[in-house]
Amino acid sequence: MRDIMLHIDTYAEPILPRAIEQSVGFAKSLDAELTGVAAHIDISVPDNWLAERLLHINEMASVEESKSLAAARGSLELLETYGRTAGVKCEGHVVRAGLHSIGSCVARHARTRDLCLISLGDRMDSQRSVAEEVIFGSGRPTLIYHPDRAPLPKDRLKRVAIAWDGGRCAARAVCDAIPVLKKSESVRVLTVVGEKASATSGLASELVRHLLTHGINAQVDEIEGRRRSIGASLDAYIGESAPQLIVMGAYGSSRLKEFVLGGATEHVLNRLAIPAFLSH
Repeated sequence: MRDIMLHIDTYAEPILPRAIEQSVGFAKSLDAELTGVAAHIDISVPDNWLAERLLHINEMASVEESKSLAAARGSLELLETYGRTAGVKCEGHVVRAGLHSIGSCVARHARTRDLCLISLGDRMDSQRSVAEEVIFGSGRPTLIYHPDRAPLPKDRLKRVAIAWDGGRCAARAVCDAIPVLKKSESVRVLTVVGEKASATSGLASELVRHLLTHGINAQVDEIEGRRRSIGASLDAYIGESAPQLIVMGAYGSSRLKEFVLGGATEHVLNRLAIPAFLSH
């Protein structure tokens, strides 16, 4: 995994400097190059002479677009500064995107990268919708994190957990994550037994065999999931085992331009406890 992309949010709240710094450190731990893609927003203003006369809508839009461009340039300069300090090759690009089409723009750029990093804010942050579009529309893995609540590790990964239910999306996530798993000192395979009919004891044995062929010696953790939600099971496991990263399949579909997500995917996007490597 040598070619990593970081989505740099510029509007309404620009990406935090520590989120950029963490992304550089993560790229260094994987011996990867990092490209920052910053969306300069384009606010389309409908023709309305009365609104323009009373509120000066076009001028207001122009001011917000200028703020977005300034944030993009400042963040990309910061990315290059952190990169020079850490010895990581970093470059940046400013791309033009409509205010409501940032997600599809980021997804398009992510299709030619090994991995896309997205820093999430609070639950109402626009990055949530961007993350959904990249996860389900890029065809490539996405790593979501929060610089304070779920920060990217600074150094080599010590423990990575795989959420394994034997499904197609989980298989895709494991395949995409193999370069990351190889860098981790410890890999655990988590099966939440009984959470769904297919999640049975012993399910992870074939995955452990497969990982071993890649030089990854994984251990299995099984927890009972019949009497609680999948989100509660994940939270309990993370609290007890303290992995630094979780690899998961992302389950969901888009209906009428709104995503209908699986329970685990919804929980991770809403209550991210550790960085999550997601593939669909």
